[in-house]
Amino acid sequence: MVRAPFSDGAFGPIHAIDPDSEHTHTAIMLHGRGSSGQEFAEELFETVLPGQEPLTRRLPGWRWVFPSSPQLWSTAFQESLPAWFEAHSLTDPTERQDLQIPGIRQSVAYIQSIVDDEIVRLGGKPERLVIAGISQGAAIGMWTLLCQGELNRRLLAFVGASTWLPFAECIERFLGRNYEAGVKEYNSTASDSDAFVEGMMSVWRQPSQSGESVKPLLSTPVFLGHGVDDAVVDVELGRKTWLVLTQIGFQPSSPFQVCRSPMDKFEAIKDDRLHQSLSSGWASFLAAQQCSHEVSALRQAFNEEIHRLDRMYSSLQRDSVRQHDLIAAAVTESKSLIEQHASELKEIITIQNSLSTLKHKASQDKEYMLTKINELSKKVATQQESLEGIRSTTAQDISNAQGQYRSALEKLQFLQGELKELRAEKIASEQRLAALEHQIAAMAQAHRESPSETANLHDETLPLQDELMKLPDKTTSETEPKRAMPSSDGEDIRALYLRFRDRYKRDPPRNDADYVWEFIGSIKDPSLSKHIQESLVVMLPDYVTRTRDTRRRNPQRHINISRAITWRKFREALAKIPPPA
Repeated sequence: MVRAPFSDGAFGPIHAIDPDSEHTHTAIMLHGRGSSGQEFAEELFETVLPGQEPLTRRLPGWRWVFPSSPQLWSTAFQESLPAWFEAHSLTDPTERQDLQIPGIRQSVAYIQSIVDDEIVRLGGKPERLVIAGISQGAAIGMWTLLCQGELNRRLLAFVGASTWLPFAECIERFLGRNYEAGVKEYNSTASDSDAFVEGMMSVWRQPSQSGESVKPLLSTPVFLGHGVDDAVVDVELGRKTWLVLTQIGFQPSSPFQVCRSPMDKFEAIKDDRLHQSLSSGWASFLAAQQCSHEVSALRQAFNEEIHRLDRMYSSLQRDSVRQHDLIAAAVTESKSLIEQHASELKEIITIQNSLSTLKHKASQDKEYMLTKINELSKKVATQQESLEGIRSTTAQDISNAQGQYRSALEKLQFLQGELKELRAEKIASEQRLAALEHQIAAMAQAHRESPSETANLHDETLPLQDELMKLPDKTTSETEPKRAMPSSDGEDIRALYLRFRDRYKRDPPRNDADYVWEFIGSIKDPSLSKHIQESLVVMLPDYVTRTRDTRRRNPQRHINISRAITWRKFREALAKIPPPA
């Protein structure tokens, strides 16, 4: 005995049991809703009546094939179940029949492909193949029987238990009793259900190629069995199925095999309809399963309910603990964030107040300087006019004019000295503004990852910074020349840079960040080193940040340099750094 499970598409695995001897027959066994091919096989072969051998020993030449249905969403149970098609209600099978169409179409095509493969295994002999099923599996098996692509081939048998025929009324209207005469009173536009049945079973409308009036498929023996106390599929649905198959032209077991007590046995059908061994084996299975059906069902339902409640309780307990932990963690994190945000907000408010004060003071200084400059300009103009008047005096007044000219010149020099002092004050104000700009940039870098409220507040300070930068007088044409960068232990910064640049070209370092640190470490003047490091924070904010931890480890290091920085980026920034104030 060889078990060969495999899967095909969305359907579950196929559980196949090969024969112990030469392959002579095949039985395709279809499980009911909520089961699987492997589970159905275990139940079938584990059910043995006293004094009888398992079916695999009684039928050693048979191959048993147990396909598995896909997982479908059940609208009745509101969960996914193994099912061949969606059956919303078995009390009224016609309720929401549209839900059954996709599953029936897909499952019939799948089972038909298995039938074709097994007929090939049997050497092209369909009369040695049996389709059998229980409940929903038997229903899809009957549909597969009715949707055969070739009506001129006869199967060994069809066996169904506790089943019903989906779309029974539509099938009865479409096929009826006198289908072979080709006379039908059928309206194909009656409903979507009728159109679905006509499309799936259109082969019945085609004329027989052999000219036979009776399709050989109708001679396939059909055995139907049902329990009168079946609580899932009502016995009347089984009787309706028997009547419809009779109307089509099949000859099901007559009139209808019903098990009235657990010890009843199904009657054996005639030898020319069904293989005697298969009938005996199937009857044994149904009789033994009926004996333990109610007890097993109750026990299984009770155990499932207990397991379900246990799982629900465990799940609720886990969810409760998880929710409690999440809430506690969220509360702790919220408190920490609130405290952090409050501290940052206070600091930003302080900075904002300082900016407002500086803005007001700078505005006053600007107005004062503009007033002074205007006054001095007027005085200079007056003096120039006086000088022009002195120059135009007569030769007699030259000596007096020269004295007046010297006096005016002295006043002019005095005024120019005052103007130079005002310009120096202006330059000092510009330097204070630059220092303030560095401080604002550092604060922006420190709060870059802060919440959106802090970022918005920082954005509000940027216009203030722009206004402060516009305060210096733009009308002054003369500017104080930039001071040269101080030297470092006898070697100025440019010479130090050229030395490091040549060394970089000769022997490029493995990491540019370490090379930059080595350059900064070569600056002997601590104040110059600090000035350059703080300038890098402003010019390269993506690569350089202030880090207090770094300052603790090394007092000479006031910044943290990213490993992604390049010597080219550092070189360009270094060229733009102004001399320290």
